[in-house]
Amino acid sequence: ICYDNPNLRGPIGMLQLIANVQNRVRFRAHFGTFVECQYQLMTFGLNQDIFPFDSTGNIKTEKFMAMLRDRIQKEAEIEEERRNSSAIEYPRSNDVLFGRGKAYNDFDGNILMYAHIDRYKGRYQQATSRDEKTLIAETVLLTIKESGGRFLKRSKDPMDGWVRVTDTV
Repeated sequence: ICYDNPNLRGPIGMLQLIANVQNRVRFRAHFGTFVECQYQLMTFGLNQDIFPFDSTGNIKTEKFMAMLRDRIQKEAEIEEERRNSSAIEYPRSNDVLFGRGKAYNDFDGNILMYAHIDRYKGRYQQATSRDEKTLIAETVLLTIKESGGRFLKRSKDPMDGWVRVTDTV
């Protein structure tokens, strides 16, 4: 919003405060003449051609609407990519977390995994072949997965949360 009436500062400031976050980041108020406002908007990297008004005050919306459609489409693509990412924000209580320390050892899913391991520990120690031991380990894995558990590790970027660990070694 560009305006040159100083009496509008208060109401426009209130509009900025009550706007939701997604609208607030798109909302800028510029006080001054039309030319001053154009220069201020150009400091944000906006080309004069996309401004919805010309210097005489006539509305010109074609280029502005095209730019707005492109921006909305780009934001939708980013949101869709975020939704489809393999990142997991919060592990569930039956997930097994890879990591070190008390927080990981005491996690519910890890405790369940330790209980499954204890259940098969005697058979594993008595197994004579590598294939037999692999089968027992796969049984523990399958038991956890059938109960809805996943094997997770922290993403390289901590902001992305958790990612699934593959079964392959």
